[in-house]
Amino acid sequence: MPRKSVTKHRGLSAKSHVFHLVLTICTCGLWGFVWFGLWIYRLIVRRREVTRHYY
Repeated sequence: MPRKSVTKHRGLSAKSHVFHLVLTICTCGLWGFVWFGLWIYRLIVRRREVTRHYY
């Protein structure tokens, strides 16, 4: 039986971006500072690729 590999990429999905946008609008832009900080952090810290093998 061949092995099955599943690869997941860590990061924000489109739903997460919409959620952050709604929070930014509801808090009159205050959440935007947090969102901007997370974006800068993601630019600096390299994303890891997670691969799991299922037998």
